[in-house]
Amino acid sequence: MTQITTESVKPPIKLLVVDDSWVLRRVLRGTLSQRDDIEIVGEATNGVEALSLILNLSPDVILLDVEMPVMDGMTTLQHLMIHTPTPVIMLSGLSKWGSSRCFDALKYGAIDFVSKNSFFKGIDGTAHSKLVIRKIIAAAGVKVNSIDPMKSPGPKSLNSQGQVVFCEECGTRNSGEKALAGVRFIICKKCGDEIPLVTDQRHRRMNYLTVIGTGASGYANLLKIIPGLSPDMGGAIFIMVLDYKENVVSFVNYLDSISNMQVEVGTHGETVEGGCCYVFTGEQHVTLSPYSGVYSLQIGRIEDDSEGIAIDTLMTSVAEHIGDRALGILLSGYTAEGNLGMSAIAEKNGNLMILNPDHCLHKIMANDSRIDHKLRTDLNESDLSDNIGRNHFLNKENVVTA
Repeated sequence: MTQITTESVKPPIKLLVVDDSWVLRRVLRGTLSQRDDIEIVGEATNGVEALSLILNLSPDVILLDVEMPVMDGMTTLQHLMIHTPTPVIMLSGLSKWGSSRCFDALKYGAIDFVSKNSFFKGIDGTAHSKLVIRKIIAAAGVKVNSIDPMKSPGPKSLNSQGQVVFCEECGTRNSGEKALAGVRFIICKKCGDEIPLVTDQRHRRMNYLTVIGTGASGYANLLKIIPGLSPDMGGAIFIMVLDYKENVVSFVNYLDSISNMQVEVGTHGETVEGGCCYVFTGEQHVTLSPYSGVYSLQIGRIEDDSEGIAIDTLMTSVAEHIGDRALGILLSGYTAEGNLGMSAIAEKNGNLMILNPDHCLHKIMANDSRIDHKLRTDLNESDLSDNIGRNHFLNKENVVTA
């Protein structure tokens, strides 16, 4: 007797579209009506309507416009992430990917961002919607945690306690708490003399190095990991982002403005200092070079026929020079890059971690390393930030010299 088996059919992704543009809503309805894996379960024209619909519809993914009447998208996003965390893709007709508005949205809980201008390029029926469709499908597989905007990191300070300095001219006690980030001196409140702000050199030693590899989809993850790290923890952070230089530079400027430690684009020949975070692009071939007891950055351009090695090259070089005082971390990415570099760090008895794949928009990068190195899969962004700080503080007094 032949046994008949039936395959379970996966239910379609429930999508809520929140946009005051009837044109966009009509285009999406027309495109998605031809698919059986995504279903528009509701539409709203502003944030107030959206919040009331969310409780009744329980959508899997929300497309949320930034610019809307009554309640705009950013305000709606913040309410949403406090009460009913849901994967959100932000839409904007005024801001583009890589803008401050884009990174604001990611910081407050959105997992992706789409410019409407690029969305409507090449009107040919469905081609203009393919990008959003891919993002919707990826977003449906992401787990989102509650985010309270009141607890989000604010602008950086000189250090967690504020810096007290004394004027050599008149001896007056001055506080550096109100100095702007990046300012190297303050003016004495009594005599007007310039007072240099010197960071304790113990905190700038190269005693531990964390290397983070990610694709462009990892920006949202990094915004939850880096801002809370203290520059006093010792050691340095390297981040390799597989994205174009223009986007990476824009991200670095934004991340630096909300982080406690200094965040900068790494430059060729620069000496690596503790308490700093250096960011590189996937187009760069980055290695460490020992010189006179310190390490400097050696940066070249990856040839076209050598693409896909940026993270591996950086991690391998760090493993070679830093050994067991290195920590390798992989976040979201749609390629398997970084796995060889993680192996190099493991061979030198360094530490390895990955972000929980459920928190990754693209899971291949973290998943491949998880399988090969049998890594934990329950670490969210807050856990990774805590582990980075813990590893650096434990090695704070162990100076690494070239």
